[in-house]
Amino acid sequence: MPRILHNTASGLLNAIVRAESAVLERPAGSLDGVGVPIVVASHRRSGTHLTLDLLRRNFPACRPRMLPLENPHHAYFNIDRFEADTTMPCTEAEALRILSKAGRPSVKTHAEPAFADVPASHAAFVRALFERSRAIYVWRDGKKVMCSMWTWRRVFDPAARVPFGEFLRQTDAGGRSRPRAWAEHVAAWRAMDGVLSIEFERIVKDTRALLEEIGAFIGETPVIADPPLPRSNTTRLESYVSRLTGNLTSTNQHAAGDRPPRPEDVFSDEDLAFFEREAARAG
Repeated sequence: MPRILHNTASGLLNAIVRAESAVLERPAGSLDGVGVPIVVASHRRSGTHLTLDLLRRNFPACRPRMLPLENPHHAYFNIDRFEADTTMPCTEAEALRILSKAGRPSVKTHAEPAFADVPASHAAFVRALFERSRAIYVWRDGKKVMCSMWTWRRVFDPAARVPFGEFLRQTDAGGRSRPRAWAEHVAAWRAMDGVLSIEFERIVKDTRALLEEIGAFIGETPVIADPPLPRSNTTRLESYVSRLTGNLTSTNQHAAGDRPPRPEDVFSDEDLAFFEREAARAG
C-alpha cells in the first residue's frame, strides 16, 4: 500500500509539473540551445549524488530553476533513463527540458563510457550530449562500494538479502562478478581522455581545493558555500519537503537509514582474495 500511494502521488505531482512547464518554461528545442553540460559518471554507490549536489551548491551556473512540486531528481538529467530497464523512462523532449534548467546543466550516469545499454533510438542524442560536455568521473575504494551496494540493494532486491560473501560473488548478465564489474567500470572511465577523475575521499577531505580544481576544469569560478558540502536528506519526508519547497539541499538516496558495514567487518580472508583476484581481471 505505501508503494501504491507513493507512485500515485508521484504521478499526480509529475502531471502538475508538466502543466507548469508548459506555461512557465521555454526549453531548448535541441542540444544546440543548451549550455555546456557537466557529466558526473560513477559506479553505483561511489558518490554520484554528493558530486552533483556539490556542483549545484558551489557553482551558480549549475543551479537549476526548479518548478513548484518538481521532483528533486529533475535538478539533473540522468542518461540511464533512456535504458530499456529503467523505472523512469524519459523522452528526448523531457531531457531537453531538464537540460535547459541551468546555464551549465548537470548530467548523471552509471553506464560505462560506451553507453552500450542506450537503445539505438537515443544513441545519437547521447553521443552528441557527451561530446559537448565536460565529464567528471568519481571513483571509490571497491571494497567500500561492495559494502554500500549490499546495504542499499537489500532494501528492494530479494537477491541481495544473502550473506555478504554470496552477494560479492553474484554475477551480472555478462557473467562478471560484482568486483570485476566495478573494476572494469573504473578502468574504462579512467582511461578516457579529457575526463577529470576524482577519488571519492577527496570530496570529503579536500573539498575546497577540489572545488578550485573542478572550476578550472569546467571553466567556472566556484562561489564556495559555508559549509561547501550539503547535508544529506535522511528520510523520505525530507525529500518530500524539498519537493514542496524547491529547497534542494541534497538529492542523495539512503538505504532506509541503514549504514553500510566497514569492509573489515564483513570481508573474510577468502572474500578479500576473491575481490583482489576478480578486480585484477579488469586489467
